[in-house]
Amino acid sequence: MNDHIVDEAATRLKKQASVRNAATFLTTLDKSALYQLESVTPEVFSDATDTFIEWTDLDASLTDFIVASHMAELEIDHILTYDRHYDAFDVTTLPYRRHESSTHN
Repeated sequence: MNDHIVDEAATRLKKQASVRNAATFLTTLDKSALYQLESVTPEVFSDATDTFIEWTDLDASLTDFIVASHMAELEIDHILTYDRHYDAFDVTTLPYRRHESSTHN
C-alpha cells in the first residue's frame, strides 16, 4: 500500500462516510502488522505522470497510474480492487472478472 492509496481512501471515507471512519482507517493502518506502507519514489511518480499525460483515452485518476507504476517497480502483479481502470494496466485484478477490451495511446 502506498501513500497515494492511503490518501485517496481516507479522503473518500471522510467525504462519503465520516471523519470518524477515515480516522479509524488511518489508525488501523498505523497499528497493523498486515499492511506495509511503501513510499512512491520520484521515478515512479515521473513515470506515472508521463503515462497519465500520454494515455489520453483512459479515464483513470493520476492515483491509478501511480499505483500501476509502483506495482511494476515492486514487481507486484495482483491488485485487490473493483476499479475497472486497472484492466488497462499489466496487472491482475482481484476479485477476478472478465476484462473488457481497452485501448490506450
